Amino acid sequence: MSTANTKALAKQGPLVLVVDDDPSILRVVEMLLARNGYTVRTAASGELALKTLSSMVPAVLITDVQMPGMSGYDLCSVVKSDARLQNVPVIFLTAQGSPQDYKAGHDLGAVVYMTKPFKPEKLLHAVQLVAPSGA
Repeated sequence: MSTANTKALAKQGPLVLVVDDDPSILRVVEMLLARNGYTVRTAASGELALKTLSSMVPAVLITDVQMPGMSGYDLCSVVKSDARLQNVPVIFLTAQGSPQDYKAGHDLGAVVYMTKPFKPEKLLHAVQLVAPSGA
């Protein structure tokens, strides 16, 4: 195990939950955030995210909008209506990029609405603004 991995295991950073039905997006975001001091959990659907959220409160929630079953908008709405989770910053990371989509995301309480394809450094910067890692 490398020294960096040992340090990452010794000191866990802020917890980020990433929700997307695309496994490659989950992998890219997880690696990006883990390399920068975050502890990352992933969920492939809104329903799985809610199960995960039942036992933890993340520092940040990053979610896609368009997913089978529960949409990211629905997930955000549930999170914002839950007293235990309502203060969790939500970042939408999605292919939906119309002005109406941006408005819908912000109306639901998202702090950032970012479209795919995305620049990893911009996503990292957005996460760092709402939950500094200390890394």
